[in-house]
Amino acid sequence: METVVRKVQQRVRKAREEMERWDDLNARLLTQFSNAAIIIGRLPVLGDAKNYGVLRCVPNIREDLLGKQMESLELIFVSMRATLEEFSGLAKGFSKALRNTKQMLRGESALTAKQMQLQVGILPTIADCLDGLQKLSDMHQAEYAVKSSIISLLTWKSSSSDLAAMRQLIVDQPNIPKDEVQSIFDIIFADEIC
Repeated sequence: METVVRKVQQRVRKAREEMERWDDLNARLLTQFSNAAIIIGRLPVLGDAKNYGVLRCVPNIREDLLGKQMESLELIFVSMRATLEEFSGLAKGFSKALRNTKQMLRGESALTAKQMQLQVGILPTIADCLDGLQKLSDMHQAEYAVKSSIISLLTWKSSSSDLAAMRQLIVDQPNIPKDEVQSIFDIIFADEIC
């Protein structure tokens, strides 16, 4: 039984490593979002001819500057969609890890419900590990859905209050509460903590 628990712990350990990649992607998405928000905030100022003063005499300055900013914004949107694809891959990876773990356990001479709840020393139960993997998978699927919605709603017409709210959602990651994640890892890796 201990060997089975160790195998499941190893799969959870890999999921924990993927969470580090998730955090790196979130930092990248936040930077991309902040850059987009800066450009979006600049567009109304650049669109108003009275803001050009003596530069109004330069032919097409307003159109050229707006065009360059829109080009930059579009490139940022493209890179944000690429980052979202990476989030999607990670979210699917959590689901796959859960599915593969369940399949592995089915192959382990059909464990009974009682065996799934059996605790050996301070090792977690197999049920604890599966429950933790399920929660991690659900959290990341839900958070991916939020990020995807945020990026799909982001346009060059987004208001500053909308941008602030969207940015805060990216920062907070409300579907991945840090204390709950830590609690999951504390249970699954209790033998490593002691």
